[in-house]
Amino acid sequence: MMEVENLVVGAGPAGLAISALLSKHHIPYKIIEKENSVGAAWRTHYDRLHLHTIKSLSHLPLVPYPKDYPRYVPKNLFIEYMEDYAKTFQIQPAFQEELLEAKKNSNTKWEVTTNKEKYLVKNLIICTGYNHTPYIPHWENENTFQGEILHSKNYRNAKPFIGKKVLIVGIGNTGGELAIDLIENGVNTSICVRSPLRVVPRELFGIPMQIMAFLLSQLPLKIADGISQFLLYLTTYDLSEFGIQTPSYGSVRQVAEMEKIPLVDIGTVQLIREKKLRVFPGIKKFDSHGVEFVNNQKENFDAILLCTGFQSNLKKFFPNEDIFTEKGYPKIRGKECQKGLYFLGFTNHVSGFLRYIGVEAKNILQEIQRRK
Repeated sequence: MMEVENLVVGAGPAGLAISALLSKHHIPYKIIEKENSVGAAWRTHYDRLHLHTIKSLSHLPLVPYPKDYPRYVPKNLFIEYMEDYAKTFQIQPAFQEELLEAKKNSNTKWEVTTNKEKYLVKNLIICTGYNHTPYIPHWENENTFQGEILHSKNYRNAKPFIGKKVLIVGIGNTGGELAIDLIENGVNTSICVRSPLRVVPRELFGIPMQIMAFLLSQLPLKIADGISQFLLYLTTYDLSEFGIQTPSYGSVRQVAEMEKIPLVDIGTVQLIREKKLRVFPGIKKFDSHGVEFVNNQKENFDAILLCTGFQSNLKKFFPNEDIFTEKGYPKIRGKECQKGLYFLGFTNHVSGFLRYIGVEAKNILQEIQRRK
């Protein structure tokens, strides 16, 4: 086995963040990445993607975004930023090397197997990504459907759908933004909404919602959530006439307890209100030309676009460890989970996902320094 003091798995934002901090403090490490580039997952996202969080609270540790970047950074510039970040700290991942399994040995080190090597590791830092594996639900008779069913991971732009009738399944931030993209390109688009939906504006009274959320996160949860409910009551629309109910809790509680990000509205709600985006309830089953919904309504579609989210798929790497929640995410994140084991980049935080990567990376660095 090759002995490594610190092994970082994944060269996305989280892996780059902890690698930069280790480099700055002259702590030896190796970083592996299953694809052939840094930020590989971001390169496969849809073309119009922008961060919904502001650049001043979304950069990685030690390096702010260039001044000429817009407030909400687009996908292509974020990828450029990650490439420059890796060069700045001389982060050189071993590409096309994939984690297969990790297990503890009797000396409290980790035996790590990849497709290329076996390692004996003192500190193992898993940064494989919150959105690792597409979650694809299934329905009765879906195999009889003659149209196309695809996950949002495979969506780039509206061109392949022009002239077609499309149903989006799921109204998270991906579903909401892809609805805008399709409709702006003249595609007949509907969306399937099963559960109550919490909507937040990207900016509130001209102030980025992320700043408001960050300030609220400093308060006790009950108070912060009550304030968020009141503010959203004043600034968002009631969509119950379209079959969309508002949850009984605010956005702060939704993120803190459920780790579910509200729909950051950049135009989806207006499309619903103008009836340009039709809303349907949950799917009951498919037929050859479309779907039957839970209210027994039937509708024909040419394509079904699944914006149903992702899974971490972490359990397969640690088959013998009871360290994950029912949803498959680490029970302990951003600090030592077990001796020498850390998970970074798996926390949806009210103050912003990318911002919190920086917070957790610094915590992990401090723990590793104490263990030396």
